[in-house]
Amino acid sequence: MEASVTKGEFAALIGVSPGRVSQYLAEGKITAASLHGHGRNARIIVERAKADLRMGLDISQRMGNGIDTRLDEDTASRLGPLGSYRGYSEADGSQPKPKELDLEIKQQKLAQLQRINRNAAIDDMKAAGTLTETDTCRAAMAKLVTELILIYEGGMPDIANAFAEEFKIPQRDVLHLLRREFRKLRESAAMKAKSKAESLPETIETAIEVEEAETLN
Repeated sequence: MEASVTKGEFAALIGVSPGRVSQYLAEGKITAASLHGHGRNARIIVERAKADLRMGLDISQRMGNGIDTRLDEDTASRLGPLGSYRGYSEADGSQPKPKELDLEIKQQKLAQLQRINRNAAIDDMKAAGTLTETDTCRAAMAKLVTELILIYEGGMPDIANAFAEEFKIPQRDVLHLLRREFRKLRESAAMKAKSKAESLPETIETAIEVEEAETLN
């Protein structure tokens, strides 16, 4: 049986005003899992709510409000006989015990912290250029190759003029020959590049160093 009390009684237990308890509920610092019932008649399951506040309030808030010690006090010593308050039955096993709930909350917060650290490490590697998106890299390479081809093709008339003057042949014939041979070269290079690209893996495994948090007190 878990002791449950009214909001006013819980406020007295931890030494705050009923309004502050309502604020904790509105902000989610006391979760729905710590309530028995719904709406204005909902009662607070003491140990669960205290576990919520130990996790939801930072140490400065707890010390500043003077409730740090009260959150760690034994509930039975403050409530008196258990029978004087309504109990919440766990016979069906559908709700976790206070210690199990406290551990579950800590594990969830630890997993969230580890995920934040991993994402931050990935962002750092992206910024440093160590990690790149495959599609972005392909698009950049294709753009570079296209620009080089356009530069070379744009310079062909000048090359043809140089050949024509050097060897005393028509510039038009030289330009036609250059474009024809370059077209063959470009088609051959495109086929080789496509074949090579298809053989490359979509992703390459990379080790990311992350300072993992192992525990959350």
